[in-house]
Amino acid sequence: MDTRKLTNAAMMAALAVVLSLLGAYFPPLFLLFFLIPAPIAIACIRGSESYAIAASFIVFTADVIFIDLGTAFTALFFALQGFLMGYLISKKRKASEVLLDVTALSIVGMVGIFYLLKLAFNVDIMALFFKAIDAAVANISSSYKGHPNFSMIQSNLLSIKQMLEMTIPASLIIAVLLMVWLNYLLVYRILKTQHFNIEPLPPFDEWKMPYITGWIFIVALLYQYFTKEPNLIITNIVVLLSFGFTVGGLALIKFYLTRKLNMNSWGANLLLVFLLFFPLTSWLLAVVGIADTSLDLRKYLR
Repeated sequence: MDTRKLTNAAMMAALAVVLSLLGAYFPPLFLLFFLIPAPIAIACIRGSESYAIAASFIVFTADVIFIDLGTAFTALFFALQGFLMGYLISKKRKASEVLLDVTALSIVGMVGIFYLLKLAFNVDIMALFFKAIDAAVANISSSYKGHPNFSMIQSNLLSIKQMLEMTIPASLIIAVLLMVWLNYLLVYRILKTQHFNIEPLPPFDEWKMPYITGWIFIVALLYQYFTKEPNLIITNIVVLLSFGFTVGGLALIKFYLTRKLNMNSWGANLLLVFLLFFPLTSWLLAVVGIADTSLDLRKYLR
C-alpha cells in the first residue's frame, strides 16, 4: 500500500466531507455541495480508482451519521461524478470529451435517481420544482398587489412561470454542464500547483458551437413557428442552443478584446459580465454566436 496515495485520498475524502457538511448545515454555503466531485477526482487521479471509491463511501457514511440519508445519497451522487471525472482523466481522455461524457452520464444518473425516488418513496422531484416556481411567482405577485398595472404584471408573471416550467429539463442540463466544467477547472488548477499536469480545457476565447447546431436551431425555430403551440422538446432544444450560442458570442467578444485590442483578461471578463446581464446585449450575444458558428468570424479577426 502506497502511504502517500493513501494520505492524499484521506485528505481528499476529509475535504469532501467538510464541503458536504458546510453545504448542508449552512444554507448560504449550499453551493459547496456542488464542489464535492473535485476532491474525489483528485483522489482518483493521484491515487487510484479504489481510493476514489473508498473516499466516496466515506463521504456517504459521514453524511448518514451527521445529516440524513437523503443528503448522504445526494453527496454520493456528486462523489461518484467526481470518480467518473477522475477515471476518465487518468485514462488520458481529451478535456472536452471528459466534460461531455461526465455531463451526459450525470444527466442519465440524475433521471434514474428521479425515477427511483418516485418509485420507491413516492417523491416526485419534478413536482417539487413546479411547487417552488409556483411559490416564487406567488410571492412576487403578492408584492405587486395594489400596483396600477397589476393585471399586466400578473399576466407577465404567468407567462414567465409557464416558460420556467417548460424549460426545467434544459435548465438542469445547463446546471450540470456548468457544475462539471467548474469541477474540471478546479481539478486542473489544484493539480497544476502540485506539478501534476492534465489536459486543460480549450481557452474560452476559442470556444465555438459546432456548425451543425446552427441548422438544428433554424429547424427548431421553424417548427416552433409553424406549429404555433409551444412544444416541450423543441422549446428545450431552443433554450439549450441559445445558451450555447450566447457562450459562443461571449467567447468571440473576448477573442476580439484580448487578441485585437490587447485588453487585460480581467477587464475583458468584467465587460463580458456586463454584456451578459444587460437584456439587449445578452440577446445580441446569441446572434453573434450564431454568426460565428456559420461564418467562423475568428478567421477575419486573426
